[in-house]
Amino acid sequence: MALSKIEDWDEFLVTSKNGYLDLNKMPLPLKPEKVAQTQLIGNEWHNTILRHVGSYVAKGLTDDDIHTLTMKSTLDGYTVEETRTEVQVMIDGARVKGFGPVNYHEKPLLELIANIELKPIQWLVDGLIEAKSTSQIFGVSGSGKSFIAIDLACCIASGKDFHGHSVVSGPVIFVAGEGRRGVVRRISAWAKQNSFNLSNMKLYVSRTSVGILNQSELKKLKTEINGISEKFGNPAFIVLDTLARNFGNANENDTQDMSGFIKELELLNDEFNCATLIAHHSGHGESDRGRGSSVLYAALDQEYKISKTDDRIVMRNTKMKDEDAASPMHFYLVPFDLGKDENGVSINSAVLEYRDEEVKESARLTDGERLAFIAFNKAATELKKSPLDLNTSVLHLDQWREAYYSIATQDNAETKRKAFARARKTLQTKGRVKVEDDFYTLLDRDTGT
Repeated sequence: MALSKIEDWDEFLVTSKNGYLDLNKMPLPLKPEKVAQTQLIGNEWHNTILRHVGSYVAKGLTDDDIHTLTMKSTLDGYTVEETRTEVQVMIDGARVKGFGPVNYHEKPLLELIANIELKPIQWLVDGLIEAKSTSQIFGVSGSGKSFIAIDLACCIASGKDFHGHSVVSGPVIFVAGEGRRGVVRRISAWAKQNSFNLSNMKLYVSRTSVGILNQSELKKLKTEINGISEKFGNPAFIVLDTLARNFGNANENDTQDMSGFIKELELLNDEFNCATLIAHHSGHGESDRGRGSSVLYAALDQEYKISKTDDRIVMRNTKMKDEDAASPMHFYLVPFDLGKDENGVSINSAVLEYRDEEVKESARLTDGERLAFIAFNKAATELKKSPLDLNTSVLHLDQWREAYYSIATQDNAETKRKAFARARKTLQTKGRVKVEDDFYTLLDRDTGT
């Protein structure tokens, strides 16, 4: 019997003669052993827990404190998560009713400077993203923002360094506001490219966007993050891709709306001790800044502009609040074959390949070389490797040639043979593959190749 109206509280709560909640007559904290003995069920459970929740809220306890005190009093026939949801409804009702502060913080607002520990910057991604910070990547549509965001998210969720920058690993929440199916394919391609099993990555992708300024949607997000935190600890990183799709019905050009959005992100960071990354579009006619109210830029700890020319992506630091600006990072966007589905339809995506120096025109792949590269990945994904084998895939010349011929568009076998031979040799020249006794290994680009 869940309470559907705030007024339902009045029947169960103890009030004084003047009509205010009488804290002196409210119940003491629940004792787990007593609950175990009585095994409260149905209305009895709701009425008992309700009284306690009301007293806890009135005494200034946080939501987490209240859940801790009631977690052993699981409603018979309910899961722990379902019980938590019921208790949260009671907490929210008590706060709306005015029993306690709506936005109560466990930590005091004011702290004596002498009591604050002096620490160096704590990095989530070394030299790029500070722990518990708010960051943004922005660029025009199709510039590669999502690829960068996904790469960062996967590195943190798996513990792999972000192209030479060490990370602090932890659960990651990826709020996919647009192109969820594409996000899933890109994450799968990243995992295959880096030899990680998806089941070993604590990376959660939303089914829909979340209107951060919509309190009911935000509460649902927080509730689910709390459930994940109970199992695996607080998330290290929350990604909002993109700002526009996760802004709700508010106006991103409005200073008040944007300030409210920033405030909610700060509360998210504070509540879960995590960092937040926003993927955002460039301003209309102003590609050098994120669109919308300028108060967003002022509130950021770090910001990066993402730009793309052909298959080359550049990540350039445009704001670093407390450190020297990070050096630009350069990437290739490389096609990646994920194999076929149960109907034999190919599943394709792409991955980032890092290059620390400016990409020279001579190092770019031609269309023929790119096709050979795709064929190599296609054949490599079809190899039956042990999940424990993390070594780079090695292909015999015949395996690579067969994969190339299967996707080549030339009219006859001789033309295909010549095109494959030419692409294979130039990939060797450019340092993309190495060969030994007709066995080929794909290489990352080295500086200067």
